[in-house]
Amino acid sequence: MLPLALTGVRIWDGCSSETTRERLTIRIHGDRIAGVGTAPELAQEAHRVELDGAVVLPGLIDAHVHLTLDPSIRSPDEQLVVPSDEVVRAMEVRALRMVRAGVTTARDLGGGRWLEFNLRDRILSGEIPGPRLLCAGQPVTTPTGHCHFWGGGAGSEEEIRQVVRRQIDRGTDWVKVMASGGVMTRESRASDAQFDAVSMGIVLEEANRGGRPVAAHCHATSAIRIASQAGVRTVEHCSWSSPEGFGTALDREVLRDMARRELWISATVNPGWGRRYDEQGRPTPFVHRMRACFEAARQECVPLIASTDAGIPGVEHDALPEALPVFAGYAGFEPVEALRAATSESANALGLGKDTGRVEVGFRADLLAVGGDPVMDLSALRDVRCVVAAGQKALETPSAENSGRL
Repeated sequence: MLPLALTGVRIWDGCSSETTRERLTIRIHGDRIAGVGTAPELAQEAHRVELDGAVVLPGLIDAHVHLTLDPSIRSPDEQLVVPSDEVVRAMEVRALRMVRAGVTTARDLGGGRWLEFNLRDRILSGEIPGPRLLCAGQPVTTPTGHCHFWGGGAGSEEEIRQVVRRQIDRGTDWVKVMASGGVMTRESRASDAQFDAVSMGIVLEEANRGGRPVAAHCHATSAIRIASQAGVRTVEHCSWSSPEGFGTALDREVLRDMARRELWISATVNPGWGRRYDEQGRPTPFVHRMRACFEAARQECVPLIASTDAGIPGVEHDALPEALPVFAGYAGFEPVEALRAATSESANALGLGKDTGRVEVGFRADLLAVGGDPVMDLSALRDVRCVVAAGQKALETPSAENSGRL
């Protein structure tokens, strides 16, 4: 197979503060970036894609999705009765839409039937298109706790170990624990921790034994504290919740502990957060509270990574490009900071920082070409010209016509 050459491109490499001004060529061999520069030989004897000034950046990473969930279905009970074969077909479509939107890596943080594991393996083998997936399987929860209907309920030390081992035996990439209750499970409350320090320690001990990092669903401040002290790698949502609502119980000492332990906050800001303003476009109390939480995290040097919780009601699986400007608004990010949170910084958090998230020789060829400069305006992410995932074109628009071999 001929190498692939993306020509006439400007590049944002995933780390720099600006996009290159000169037009370059990116040569791709197999699934790797083989060369970047202006040398004519980079485009020789290659399948050439003329991109005429488009900006190439690393493929986007959504650090929290649920591929088995249909965002048009609001009830967990209704989700559970959809036949597996229908779910599998829908997941294939969702994966295709994600990669065509420029999402080339995603972390799936929960399902009940391990269907996403098979999807992950089929994408990896090249059988179907989609983003590289990291999967967590059944989240560890309490017997009637958040998402217990996925089969990860555990009421004793031994049952916790069994749930974690079951995911590892199935080939999980991560372990997910529901450290707090959640919004969509009737029997739980987001403001309550579900596990004490001893039980959380058992989750971490078993996951560490299997060599898996742990992601902790945390709304309640008490749950954030317990998960951080136990040694999880990412804190999902991190809503600082109390009975008075999200963002009402910020604890800077917990943030400082998170910084010391080098944890990441996976904030799950989706496009719907943009509707949390009043009719005149003014911030509501929710917006003010959550902005203060993100500002505090940044002040205490706890990094934020981009995620959407795609699959929950109303959040489509290809929502990340639309979500990033909203995320930037809440987090107080400049566009380039939001881009890092969705590329190189997210890759670091997910343990992929030496493999993807950058446009650099030797890195995996996960690339997104857009019609504008996203470092200046994040809306450019929605003007997709070409997507390359693991070295294979996942999308090429008519404006990026292939000119064949030189």
